[in-house]
Amino acid sequence: MDKFLGLVKDGRFSILMPRPQCCTVRLTRIAKPASIAEELTASHEMNLAEYEGKAIMVTGVLPEHRGWLYEANVIDQAGPILTEVVKETFGQG
Repeated sequence: MDKFLGLVKDGRFSILMPRPQCCTVRLTRIAKPASIAEELTASHEMNLAEYEGKAIMVTGVLPEHRGWLYEANVIDQAGPILTEVVKETFGQG
């Protein structure tokens, strides 16, 4: 399980660390079974509305196939001050 720092914008999670400018992904709590890996739908997606505009830290599995972060769990969220620091640090401000 890896840790990712990023920003939530328009309901999606933009990864800033450990891979700066890596990608924007949708989060799901399910493990990535090979049989349904391509069949994930909005019903599998975690709702990030409460984190909109915030920096959050997430644990999960990011496979080579981009688009989803599997076994995702939000472990922390930044307040307004720290979110602004994260944006400025990563050129997102």
